[in-house]
Amino acid sequence: MKHVMLTTLLVFVLGGCSWLPSAEPVQSWTLEPVPGVTGQTVQIDGLRVLRPQVPDLLNGRHMLVVPEGQPPSVYAGARWSSAIPELWRDQLISALQRDSRFSRISGDEVRLAADKLLVSRLDAFQVEYRQGRPQVVIRGHLQLVKAENRRILAETSFDLSRDASSTELSAVVATFSSLSAEMANEIRDWLLNTEAGAATGQ
Repeated sequence: MKHVMLTTLLVFVLGGCSWLPSAEPVQSWTLEPVPGVTGQTVQIDGLRVLRPQVPDLLNGRHMLVVPEGQPPSVYAGARWSSAIPELWRDQLISALQRDSRFSRISGDEVRLAADKLLVSRLDAFQVEYRQGRPQVVIRGHLQLVKAENRRILAETSFDLSRDASSTELSAVVATFSSLSAEMANEIRDWLLNTEAGAATGQ
């Protein structure tokens, strides 16, 4: 009799019936690709983009939001398609690979040979509420390093922000995409200017 009751209970549970609450559905979001640049000659060849250093709050897939005057929180039911350090790195790699002025661009997950390394620290990749409006903030620091001897060739900081058009999550993600594209363009210009300065001995 006990065996029959146990078998019946297992069938009930394995059949999908449960008193436990169902998990909240999670929607995955990603960034739009940065528009490419074509028809230009190669100016930078052999660059490896490393995964950025990040604080603990940015080391996952959660979308971080900082309400005005309150501690950081996350958007419920929403995640990035990959962890923020990989999302940021892969977005930048894609932007450089889609630009004909750059060649042999790679990431640190495959460890291909490269002449220079792009080392970064990502301090903010989040939404901050200011005067009741959501504002996307991307902030960090970059170092261009010679791979052979790890010598720092140049460094710079970036600090970008932009108001989202509404509090809707889709509008917030669209702002992340447009601001990430602006950031990628600034980094491309900085790399090209740094390379041009090195070529002229400045």
